[in-house]
Amino acid sequence: MKSPLFLFVPAALLLIALPAMAVTVPLGDTLPLSGSAPGADTVYLFLTGPNLPADGVKLDDISVPVVTGDPSTFVQAPVDPDGNWEYTWYTRTAGGLLDVGTYTVYVATKPVGRTDLSRADGYATISVTLTAPTLAIFPGGITISSEPSGAEVWVDGTPAGTTPLELPNVTAGEHTVEVRKTGYEPIRENVTVTEGGNATVETVLIGTTPGMPSGMPTGTPPVTPAPIAFPLAGLLLALAVLMVLIQRDR
Repeated sequence: MKSPLFLFVPAALLLIALPAMAVTVPLGDTLPLSGSAPGADTVYLFLTGPNLPADGVKLDDISVPVVTGDPSTFVQAPVDPDGNWEYTWYTRTAGGLLDVGTYTVYVATKPVGRTDLSRADGYATISVTLTAPTLAIFPGGITISSEPSGAEVWVDGTPAGTTPLELPNVTAGEHTVEVRKTGYEPIRENVTVTEGGNATVETVLIGTTPGMPSGMPTGTPPVTPAPIAFPLAGLLLALAVLMVLIQRDR
């Protein structure tokens, strides 16, 4: 949102100074400025504040003190046919680093410093408080699943739970995920977590017993019933025939 600065230049060219506005901006951010200066072709912007010359400095280069009557020492913004102007101030200026604190941005219809503002047809100010830059960290997440489930999950060498597992608030960056389960080969994967994103790890565990299908737990192999022994059946038949013959002889 733009911060408006209004310059009213009356027909009699009387000086009208408006009450100062105030905004707060993290140092290094941009601050859009805009306003109205009917009757002017150009407006001139400069800055005053902590550890700066009292008369002001060029808004985009704090190493340049403003000099009344020298337009090159001011930031210049053209005024359109409707009497409006706009300028975006990058608070991390050239010529040095501004301190955290409260500053005043001036915009005038003539290239004049603070002590010569009475020579301008009109001017306006805005109070700008520059604060220390802030860093917002948005964590991501990891979703881990395995087949079979119930496997232990280790993230960066630390136990994190068992599958299926949802891990929120994971710091963005590279992480190592390891999935372990007794009787299966462990699986290790490198995962990239992005800010506000969610990485997915899907694993199919492989049993350590040779020939075991993936995802099948190890254990005692099934017992196949032994086939009937044919030699034993033949022996029993022979005995039966022998008994019949003995009965006949009697």
